[in-house]
Amino acid sequence: MIFGYARVSAKDQNPDTQVEQLTAAGCDQLFVEKMSGTTTSRPELEKLLQQLRPGDTVKVARLNRLGRNTRHVLELIARFAELQVRFVSLDLGVDTATPAGKMMVGVFAVLAEYDREINRERQDHGRELAKAAGTHMGRRAGLDPKRLEQVSMAMKSGHTSAGAITKLTGLPLATVKRYKKVVEGAN
Repeated sequence: MIFGYARVSAKDQNPDTQVEQLTAAGCDQLFVEKMSGTTTSRPELEKLLQQLRPGDTVKVARLNRLGRNTRHVLELIARFAELQVRFVSLDLGVDTATPAGKMMVGVFAVLAEYDREINRERQDHGRELAKAAGTHMGRRAGLDPKRLEQVSMAMKSGHTSAGAITKLTGLPLATVKRYKKVVEGAN
């Protein structure tokens, strides 16, 4: 069976061009999605994946219509391969039943990995620059005025050990120790 998958990114976009191309390419059944590329929910794609059997073919008019991003597209193509399903992208002439098509998918995978590595290096470099500039990384340490008051009052009433304050206030030991340092620093 030859399946076609078409997707438009917005509700107001028209999938007719993709549908015409897929019909002309001999698709027996079409699955048409009207979802944003960033949306993870793809009910039509899920229906398609559930119907696939070895020997089937999946065709798309444009490769970027298949998935949210390069990684997602490659994951889907790998899943097709596991299911022994042929994949064809009409715009790029990619056909996983041919040696050239298999090579193209391999090139896409290498380029996607390269892109991930470049992005990771950029992120690491950005973090290093931010740290060198003294920028705090991670969640800000916040103090809850109520908790600070609880610890302060417990200390003023003679409870000096963190364990005793924990029992009295019910606050976690680490929190009591942190707030205790703040109270001691203020005096």
